[in-house]
Amino acid sequence: MRKRVLFVSLAVTLVGILLISLLFTDLFYKDTVRSAEKQLKIYMGFFDEKAVLGGQGAAQLSEKLGGARVTFLDEKGTVLDDSAEGALSQSLADREEVRAALGGSESYAVRVSETLGENMIYYCVPLEEPLSCSAGTICLVRIGMPLETEISVFSDAIPTILVFIALDILCCLLFTWLISGSVVKPVENFAKEAATLSGGEIKTKYPELEPLAKMMNHMSADLDEKAARMREDNRLEKLVLDSMEHGIVIFRDPEDVILINKTAEKLLGYDKNEPLDALTKDREIFDILEAKEAASVYRKIGGKDYLFRFTFGEDAVVLLITDVTESMSAARSKNEFIANVTHEMNTPLTSIRGFAELIEAGAAPPEKIADMAKNIRKQSDRLAKLIRRIINLSAIDSDELPDYEVDVSELVAECASTFEPRLREKEITFETQIDGGVKVLSRRERLTEILNNLISNGIRYNKQGGSLKVTLTGGEVPVLEVRDTGIGLSEEDKTRIFDRFYTVDKSHNGTGGGFGLGLAIVKKLCRRAGWGLTVESELGKGTAFVITFSRSEGQ
Repeated sequence: MRKRVLFVSLAVTLVGILLISLLFTDLFYKDTVRSAEKQLKIYMGFFDEKAVLGGQGAAQLSEKLGGARVTFLDEKGTVLDDSAEGALSQSLADREEVRAALGGSESYAVRVSETLGENMIYYCVPLEEPLSCSAGTICLVRIGMPLETEISVFSDAIPTILVFIALDILCCLLFTWLISGSVVKPVENFAKEAATLSGGEIKTKYPELEPLAKMMNHMSADLDEKAARMREDNRLEKLVLDSMEHGIVIFRDPEDVILINKTAEKLLGYDKNEPLDALTKDREIFDILEAKEAASVYRKIGGKDYLFRFTFGEDAVVLLITDVTESMSAARSKNEFIANVTHEMNTPLTSIRGFAELIEAGAAPPEKIADMAKNIRKQSDRLAKLIRRIINLSAIDSDELPDYEVDVSELVAECASTFEPRLREKEITFETQIDGGVKVLSRRERLTEILNNLISNGIRYNKQGGSLKVTLTGGEVPVLEVRDTGIGLSEEDKTRIFDRFYTVDKSHNGTGGGFGLGLAIVKKLCRRAGWGLTVESELGKGTAFVITFSRSEGQ
């Protein structure tokens, strides 16, 4: 009986132990599958579309996941990239999890891998937006990890069953389940909150996770501050560049523009995301870009002169466009001045030297010496006049003497009378129409200079037997007009008539044209006083200079 009871009890115990072992093996295996599914879902959270676009592949993601198998598949289930070797271009469309993912739903599957030869659990997810990579278009992402079979689980549990019996197994399973429920779940919830929260503060009710929450909040605030600083720096940089009067372009090649400001956009006719045609169509500039050596070229755009300066860096070219219209105009004026003054001075000096040498050598007839001396004096006066004009022009800027009221009516009458001999010589009809008592705030010598230059020009460039009229009208804004019936001005002359050393008559023979300084002095005096100065002229019919004695901007 005892033995029977013993044997029955032993058999029941053995059967009970076996059943409990099988039961707990099954429970443990299912729990392992569920844990693996959760783990795979966490792994899937590490998949970063930006990283894939940046060139990272399945092997790099697998390494990040501790060796889990990662597979990228296209819309037909064909392998584009796999962390396991020998799986490329293989079709997995018949796999359970792939079929479900192709149908639009995520899926798990457990089976023995044909590639790896071991039991695996797979988790496959379709992408909402496919990603393009070098191998093709990624539509599905599958992550797999090794998983023990029920047989291996049971085999592994036999020593434990024999030593600790069924209770130990139950306690271990219970403990594992408790740990899973009390630790993993809060961390998952915390991770979800941190991932979904945008711009707010991360909070947690678990004290153990508070240091992590504080660290993440600090990092978020630091990133926000840096992002705001970068946005402000970009705004200031764009403001500075767009405010520059110089054009600046930074580019890798004419089709890859990195930076361009508004000035350069306007000058080069540039549209965003378009190549710089102005650089590719210019042969000289094209050769500079080919040579990749710093160089400068001048170009005329919209009637203005610009300097294109190219500087080459390691990865880009910097083009600086500078408006050099004024400097080039000044250079041209300077060259014209040198040529003009040289010629003006050379003619009388040659004459003076020639007569002086004849007199010195005693080769001059006695009856001609007086005429020679007269010519020497005449040419000396011309040189002195030229020097006085140049000094007078430069002295205007340094004149700080105070202004006072000048009777322009009286001054016009006085100046007009001094030109009677010259008027009779060219048989010019001179007429004045002067309002009495017209006064302006200036200096007598300045107004005399203006009147003398305008009347002198009206005589010099008038026709033989022509007419010259000086009109002065009073009122709130007095107006002076000097009108002649002379040779008139061409369109080119109109734009340059007030430039220094520019003359309409290029003869330089001392009989027709002046030195090209008179109207420059008039313009400078009018601008200094704030008076308006305009010119009206028609080639072959005459010219009129009009001065408006007001405190508006002069020409």
